[in-house]
Amino acid sequence: MRARTDRGVLRGRIHGRSLLALVAVAALVSAVAVWQFGSLRDEHDPDVAGADQPDRPRYTEPAESPTPSAPASPSLTPESSAVPETSGAPETGSEEEAATSAASEAAVTGPQCTASLELDDEWSGSISVDVEVANTGTEPIDGWEVVLDLAGLDVTGLWGLDHVDGDRYGDIMFNAGIDPGSSVGPSFQAEIEGEWSLPATVPCTPEA
Repeated sequence: MRARTDRGVLRGRIHGRSLLALVAVAALVSAVAVWQFGSLRDEHDPDVAGADQPDRPRYTEPAESPTPSAPASPSLTPESSAVPETSGAPETGSEEEAATSAASEAAVTGPQCTASLELDDEWSGSISVDVEVANTGTEPIDGWEVVLDLAGLDVTGLWGLDHVDGDRYGDIMFNAGIDPGSSVGPSFQAEIEGEWSLPATVPCTPEA
């Protein structure tokens, strides 16, 4: 009977120790679980973790820097939109214009002459005409030529004129030279061949 009682006591002690070991293991497991939970909470919720630790600065996300706005494109003005001039060789048209201008200036300052006609007399079938050849340039003339293309008239006599060719008539040496602003007065006679007209002026070509 005593042996059975000892065995019961022994079993009770063994069970008690096992129970204590189980309680200790459970407490240890609970502590580990609480520690892990606290760690996970700190990692996923920094604000909560900072609240439990007053000496530790709280984590705050940096404020987003404002996105810089693109600079406004400058408005185009007539000065900025104008196409810059390009340097290079002058165009052919410009060269021709310059040559024409130079020729015109040379013509204005060079020898110039005009020839005007005036009816002197008229009789049966003929007329006599006075010619005035004037130097209208800035240089002396050393010879000149006029064109007498006259409708209904045929030149038959000359005074102070020399027939060159066709309707062309020129000076006769002694009246070739004309100073600027001066003039000479040759004349001619012509037969009337039909309806005729006498122009006020005729072409004149000077010689320098």
